[in-house]
Amino acid sequence: MSIGENANAGLNGDPYENLRSLLQQSIVFPTDYTFKFIIKAAEEGKIADLKSLFTGTGARITETGSSGGKYKSFTVVAPVRDEEEVISYYKEVSKIDAVIML
Repeated sequence: MSIGENANAGLNGDPYENLRSLLQQSIVFPTDYTFKFIIKAAEEGKIADLKSLFTGTGARITETGSSGGKYKSFTVVAPVRDEEEVISYYKEVSKIDAVIML
């Protein structure tokens, strides 16, 4: 399930409700949660914005370039207290234009 699917959860409800429910059912908190993102390699400002969201949180960020060099993928392993913190990170990242959330 992707965040995009959750964004279409309904006009009257919380678009993150499905994700919240899945997190509650499948993960024991607190935990280290793995986030995955893709950004065009040329979008250096957006990459800096993404990294800054996790600065000082104890997160580990791994950056990998695509074979053609056009994109960069990021794996972020961040300590989170609960599902609301996971959703909060997704909401903050969604404000950065050009980031693809997996």
